[in-house]
Amino acid sequence: MIQTPTYEFYTNGSGNDYEFTSAGPNGLINKIARFTEINRNVYNLAFGDVIDNKMSDKVVSNNGDKDLILSTMGQIVADFTNGIPEAFVFARGVDPRRTRLYQQGINRHWDNIGPFFEIWGLLNGKWLPFEKGINYQAFVGRRHWLFTGRPKLSGSP
Repeated sequence: MIQTPTYEFYTNGSGNDYEFTSAGPNGLINKIARFTEINRNVYNLAFGDVIDNKMSDKVVSNNGDKDLILSTMGQIVADFTNGIPEAFVFARGVDPRRTRLYQQGINRHWDNIGPFFEIWGLLNGKWLPFEKGINYQAFVGRRHWLFTGRPKLSGSP
């Protein structure tokens, strides 16, 4: 899939929490990505720093490794959906700036993501197939049906 450098990550026993450590000018910062099932086969992806053994998704760490973190998050989504290929993964930043950051990561790696994942963006209350250059309010994606081992599902989310 995405063949860019990533941080080494690990998951807990449930497979829903993934952790890695950011390294940069502000030191070592523990990060966590958490998948929470919000509907049948729909998982919210939350992401943030680990502070006092809790996730904080509002902190701005500015550790100079944004691209490495986004690549790592892409690999984490790929790993998670390896275990649950029928999963839809929903992502939205805690603010428009962070949602835009997610979109930049998808745009940057679209040539590697597109063949393996179907992604839709939320625009004015409607889910539309992802296109570069459009600012969406949220995203949902799933493994392309060819890679799930299951029949094609019709329609969009």
